[in-house]
Amino acid sequence: MKISFIATGIAKYLVILILIASFIFTLYWLWQRQPKTLKNETPQASTYQSPKPKTQQATEIKPSDFSVLNTNQVKLEGRVTPNSSVAVFSNDFATVVKTTSSGNFEKEVTLPRGLNLLDLSIISKDFREEQKRTLTFFVSDSQNNGSTVYVGTLKTIFDTLLTISTTNGEKSIQASKSTAVNLPPPPNGEKETTVSPLKNIRIGDYLIVVGDLTKDAENEKLQAKKIEVIRENIPQNTRKLTLAKTLTTVRQNLFSAKNTTDNKILEFTLEKTSLIQIDDKISKASDIAKDKNAIIIHHQEQAKNIVDLIYLLP
Repeated sequence: MKISFIATGIAKYLVILILIASFIFTLYWLWQRQPKTLKNETPQASTYQSPKPKTQQATEIKPSDFSVLNTNQVKLEGRVTPNSSVAVFSNDFATVVKTTSSGNFEKEVTLPRGLNLLDLSIISKDFREEQKRTLTFFVSDSQNNGSTVYVGTLKTIFDTLLTISTTNGEKSIQASKSTAVNLPPPPNGEKETTVSPLKNIRIGDYLIVVGDLTKDAENEKLQAKKIEVIRENIPQNTRKLTLAKTLTTVRQNLFSAKNTTDNKILEFTLEKTSLIQIDDKISKASDIAKDKNAIIIHHQEQAKNIVDLIYLLP
């Protein structure tokens, strides 16, 4: 009996030891599976590096967009892509100027009184239009009209607070009793509200608003001094820019060129007012030869592409 009792006791101790050993082994196994941080070890950089996105050259132009100017003799200047060509044109003028190795350019232009809508394009060394902007200026007869002009379609109107859609997003305009409002004549048989000129402005009207910018905690507003409402013949730049390779010489004031963007073949017409340039020098029609890269600014008249400026690259 004594031997049996001893054997039973030993068996219990063995079972306990086995359970303890199993428990310790389980803890050790779990600990081994935990992620380890190696001390004093710097992680190695991956041999693969994702390509960095190309950063576009910032476009700095003076005068700044939406400026009210007090003179029609204006120096356009700025810093864009180095060694590129800058084309600037409106319904009243067209010019192309080369930038320096640091990207600087400047050009004197004459702007008519009132609203001026300019297109500015930057053409890279490899003959691609890499940037395009629209600039809005207003040449004022008075220095009291303000410093900023907004133009665009009226989106909302709430009492004296207006919102218009411009080329640079939606803009807020605050009118007042002193705001001068120039309305188009009403259609035949239609009467205007005589209480306030603002009551006659409609959603969808095209507005030219001149005033001064103010900023508050919420947003930026243009305190309107003058609002001109246009419902017909909305102002727009009717001239276009085409990058092309010439296919023919000039015959009877006509020549053909292939648009480098879509490979379409276009026919262009030269007129007495058409300007031809090679670099910064005035040239003549006989210098338009085959296989020349050309910056062509043109407009349409009776389905004809009339050349305003053709700038031939060497």
